[in-house]
Amino acid sequence: MTLTLLALALAGLAAPEAPTDCLPDDGGQFRMAISGSFEAQLDWSGDRLVCEGMPRPDGTGLRLMFGNEADELLIVLGVSGLSRGATGRDLPANLTLVRQGLGEFYGTLGEGNCRVDILENRPLGNTGQASWRIRGEGRCQEPVGAIGNDGAVSIAPFSFTGVAAWPGEPEVP
Repeated sequence: MTLTLLALALAGLAAPEAPTDCLPDDGGQFRMAISGSFEAQLDWSGDRLVCEGMPRPDGTGLRLMFGNEADELLIVLGVSGLSRGATGRDLPANLTLVRQGLGEFYGTLGEGNCRVDILENRPLGNTGQASWRIRGEGRCQEPVGAIGNDGAVSIAPFSFTGVAAWPGEPEVP
């Protein structure tokens, strides 16, 4: 788990206290096909998936993190223009992939390359905090470049269902 904690720190995310299932009902999932400098077919769900989300530090959107210790891969998705309870189509997104244990990072380094459709953004009941179920689909138009090295990966259209902690009391717009 220390590699995940390091990757979270590098991505500017708060580290979870301990790994937990993504959603209380095991309804979390992350699916993505990666090709290029490395190949991966991600189909994470249930107890194989750890996820966390929170507003971006500047408040202009949402950061979602999806990870799987067995695959030693961390995905960070920053979605602009999204607020608590809102959905939207064709939202600009920043995508970062961290290959834990290898010191390899891939990222869009901006929001023009990837777009996300947020299809669901609703409060979860009985969690003891302001947690929201976030479901969406995304796509990247161009390869995602390696950071600090040569190489790139292509990302096929992907889907996700995770959780985000929005501050304040749950409300639906």
